[in-house]
Amino acid sequence: MGPQRYGEKMSDEETLDVIVVGAGLAGLACAWHAAKAGLSTAVLERGDVAGGKNLSGGRLYLEPVQSLCGELLLDAPFERPVVSESIVLLGADDGLSIRSDTTRQEDRPHSVTVLRAKLDQHLADRVGELGAMVLPQQRVEALLREGDRIVGVKVGSEELRARLVVVADGVLSFLAEEAGLRANRPVVNYGLGVKEIIQLDAQSIEQRFNLAAGQGASRLFIGDLTEGLPGGGFIYTNRDSLSLGLVMPLEALAASNTETQISDLVERFKQRPEVAPLIAGGKTIEYGAHLVPEGGFAALPSLGVPGLLLAGDAAGLVINSGITLRGMDLALASGALAGQVAAAALPADLSAEEILSRYQQAIKDSFVWQQMKAFRKAPRLLANERIYGRYPQRVAQWTQDLFRVQANGQGTSLRKASKRLRREVLGWRGLRDLWRLSRM
Repeated sequence: MGPQRYGEKMSDEETLDVIVVGAGLAGLACAWHAAKAGLSTAVLERGDVAGGKNLSGGRLYLEPVQSLCGELLLDAPFERPVVSESIVLLGADDGLSIRSDTTRQEDRPHSVTVLRAKLDQHLADRVGELGAMVLPQQRVEALLREGDRIVGVKVGSEELRARLVVVADGVLSFLAEEAGLRANRPVVNYGLGVKEIIQLDAQSIEQRFNLAAGQGASRLFIGDLTEGLPGGGFIYTNRDSLSLGLVMPLEALAASNTETQISDLVERFKQRPEVAPLIAGGKTIEYGAHLVPEGGFAALPSLGVPGLLLAGDAAGLVINSGITLRGMDLALASGALAGQVAAAALPADLSAEEILSRYQQAIKDSFVWQQMKAFRKAPRLLANERIYGRYPQRVAQWTQDLFRVQANGQGTSLRKASKRLRREVLGWRGLRDLWRLSRM
């Protein structure tokens, strides 16, 4: 273990420059920039280690965060660069796979698969090397106030004071609620993700996904696996394991009349013929569920109050475009921007109000805000149940018919196939839905 300081205590009288709550990607990116600037910094993590509470497995898009976190991510323990992308439409008895591969040689991959427990601990070590304190098993129970300003946090009986508190404690941030930044948590703003890590040797992964040694794949699934409810499935390849799971909106699950549990849907997903051969012989070594912020741009809380800034999932910064699910790059970027603002503002002795204003402007000038705004219509459009029931079923069946030759020797011409696609498979509702999605 590196320089993480387990169990170290701070004096009640000591005032730090920055206290970061949460040793995830957002919190560690913030602490990196703050500590690099020479600010006294502490990261408080309620888990046993950094990344200990994170459900392992996911995909990180690197290009957007290169300028903000490139140095922090040097030598990070990434799993595999993603060179193969697939979208799989599932009907009850049919499936259609659309796959894109690249052999383009790049100096660095545009995205990688990661296991968060490994990645977060590595980044915590990097932060500790700069002199920041990364303190696990520290549950922040409340905020300290002086008038309208946040001046620190309470951990048990201790009061820890800081010139700036950065809250990066995840999707259900109760500190954001205490600060008055989130009045309630409507179910429509959240999704439930259920994930497994399935151990499988590297050679089997590469053979089954048709990959060169060390290369990785992403497969997204939509259709019959969610029984017509909004949501989808995924498989990401790691070095010697697969990350597999489903993500579904809480509102759809709550409103569903089916007695099927999401865990049952995961088992059905694993038994699909498009999935079962990929995971055959693998051993599930991790299983869990977690909430995902899916409210989008319209559901974003305020980014802070004087003395406190929100970052990452605590600020609702997740994008589900239907093709990509992005949270890690937004977390890293928002945390890095909070750290950069602190590094510039605290030595200049700027007011808490000015620090908040600078952070808000930094976020609004960044790709984080621009992408959240660009996909602001996505939550409403992706709630359309036809996307998960009617269209995958009909398109998968249409594809089977396209390649079928009948007993009379008659096949399907492309002209007839395209006409049927427009009229029978999609229909006017489908064309309208495609038009709306194209304008998202």
